[in-house]
Amino acid sequence: MAGKKRPDFTVNSVVGDGEHTRWREIGAAFWNDGQETMTILLDALPTNGKLVLTQPKAARSVDAEA
Repeated sequence: MAGKKRPDFTVNSVVGDGEHTRWREIGAAFWNDGQETMTILLDALPTNGKLVLTQPKAARSVDAEA
């Protein structure tokens, strides 16, 4: 698809704590034009109601090299 934009954030659900913490990628988030609002697309819903946004792995690698 031409012009397909990479997500600005990965949406995760985090369950548990300590060494029993499980991170599940459940969607993607994109800044809208002007970056005042964001669109979040979910493939699943978190059972605890908590979402954690992180930079996609590819973006983190590029930032670490800079």
